Amino acid sequence: MPVAYTIQPTFAIDDTSLLETDLTTCHLVVLVGKGTFSYAVYTAAMRKFLALKSYSFQPATGAVAELEMIEQVFDADKLLLTAFKEVLLAFDTADNTLVPEMFYGAQLKKDFLHVAHQEKMQEAVLTDTLPELGMVNVYATDKDILGFLRKEFSTDKVVHAHTALLKAYNQDPDIHSPDGTVFIEVQQQKFTLTLYSSGNLLLQQQFTYKSGLDVVYYAVNALRQLQLSEQDVRVKLGGALEEHSQVYQELYKFIPKLSWVQRPDGFSFLAKMQEVPSHHFHNLYALALCV
Repeated sequence: MPVAYTIQPTFAIDDTSLLETDLTTCHLVVLVGKGTFSYAVYTAAMRKFLALKSYSFQPATGAVAELEMIEQVFDADKLLLTAFKEVLLAFDTADNTLVPEMFYGAQLKKDFLHVAHQEKMQEAVLTDTLPELGMVNVYATDKDILGFLRKEFSTDKVVHAHTALLKAYNQDPDIHSPDGTVFIEVQQQKFTLTLYSSGNLLLQQQFTYKSGLDVVYYAVNALRQLQLSEQDVRVKLGGALEEHSQVYQELYKFIPKLSWVQRPDGFSFLAKMQEVPSHHFHNLYALALCV
């Protein structure tokens, strides 16, 4: 007996400009995470976002279930069948590692990855080059999900979600502070911690959490190991959070310089998007920096 999955759009924004635009001149950026599938329509000519939609899956158990749920999204959302000018796929997986470009060799990419992460069945190992940081992001994603999306969208453009975050964070002048700047991108039961000091990237890592205190522990522990003070560092939060959320409230007790991350620079947004707090969907908007 087949398993029935419940797929529901959790958030959607567009307006009449989407119907009035030739979508074959637009880009589609797609972000795939565990139990989530989000996308945004972006016009490079105007540097403007025209639409955004996010789905969540219940339940999400294994790659096969994830693929079946993504297939159902395609069945339900006809906009995904549009012949866009270009489609960028992004995967938010914990299996990634940053390697200094001077030490990287393509023939060793799996070795670099599997030093930090256990090899998995049906994995595809990919890389993104970040010349502005002198780094190569080596990451793995499910081979079947990758193959399905590449076929459906007829695209070979693929990046890791952390690559886009790094490009967005690189715009922030606060990364040059000698006291340190931390970006925390929070999602359901996981968050990505990225730490800079004096313009240098010191750490980027994804953690799982169950409570706001878990986020505090990982952040403060990372700072102290790198000889930075939680009293002086700037911490910028991204994700679907509010001030009354447990994560924000717990961080606020320990981090005096706590604020929200801002949307990437150089883009315009629909009025409805500007009504949503700037830190929401930051990781999705950041993908336009990889187009």
